[in-house]
Amino acid sequence: MSQLKTTNFWGKPMSDNKAKKVSVIVVNFNGMPHLETCISSILNQTHPNFEIILVDNGSTDGSLDYARRRFPQLTIVANSKNLGYAGGINTGLKCATGDYIAPLNIDTEVDENWLAPIVKFIDENPAVAAVTPKILLYHDRTTVNALGLNLHITGLGFARGLNEKDGKFPDMPMKVASVSGCSYLIRREILEQTSGLNNDNFMYYDDVALSWTVNLMGYEIYCIPQSIVYHKYSLKMTPEKLFNLEYGRLNMLVCSFKSLTVIVCLPIFALTELLIMGYCILRGRKYISAKLRALISVLKNIRQLRRRRSEIQRLRKISDFRLFRRLQLNYEWGQIFRILR
Repeated sequence: MSQLKTTNFWGKPMSDNKAKKVSVIVVNFNGMPHLETCISSILNQTHPNFEIILVDNGSTDGSLDYARRRFPQLTIVANSKNLGYAGGINTGLKCATGDYIAPLNIDTEVDENWLAPIVKFIDENPAVAAVTPKILLYHDRTTVNALGLNLHITGLGFARGLNEKDGKFPDMPMKVASVSGCSYLIRREILEQTSGLNNDNFMYYDDVALSWTVNLMGYEIYCIPQSIVYHKYSLKMTPEKLFNLEYGRLNMLVCSFKSLTVIVCLPIFALTELLIMGYCILRGRKYISAKLRALISVLKNIRQLRRRRSEIQRLRKISDFRLFRRLQLNYEWGQIFRILR
């Protein structure tokens, strides 16, 4: 891996490499109910060197003014409109000065030892580009939300260990296919190479798309259970969430796979499309419309996606065959059936 530069992709000065400074980026959109708990827990970290960047996406609930009064030590970026989660993170990156970047959902509380073990692990393992913590449910702290994600070869992402009891899994670093977008730590030079997150992922799927690219670049991703985050989460689907997930998935597949791979894997791609459309039919007209809108949006933006594809292919270091070894063929039926309820 090349040495970190003294200035970043956006021309901002970086800390000395030995300092291991972390830029924690929290995106806020009307997040008043979560703000106090989230920011206070970050400020209580045992890791000594970090900054907190709060990106406000045009909130109207008074949370931006509250953050300015309550937490004057924050770096605050106030967007005039809602740029979405990926857009918010990218805005925060422009003023980040850390060696590592740590996006964090606002509806979380982090353990005081959240940063220290993930910084230590990634620092000691140069082949690892990103790490994700053990994420437990906020209201049931004995139950797992995610230990990273498993990725299906057709781009579906499944939370590892969802709703399993904490303690069932080994308390040691685990290689995973994807970070959880709720919380992760990534080398800033990797984000510089990818020009940040994909702004097309307005909400959801940013974690899968980033991890997919990181895998294509030949790097590894790990879950570090010693790092703990508590997340206010429930698995549910809405038409708008389905649209964002499907647009992100189709967008990513267009940009990543070689043409021969698509031909060889056509049966499994077709099966996934049938499963998703079947789900939409069961849920009703709004879900069918969301699925069709996602497909139409990809077709309308095909020129832009071709440019994105060229960028990703330039970053590629491994073949689709080697990528498949990091993915899975089986569907996580438990999670699929849960969202059918």
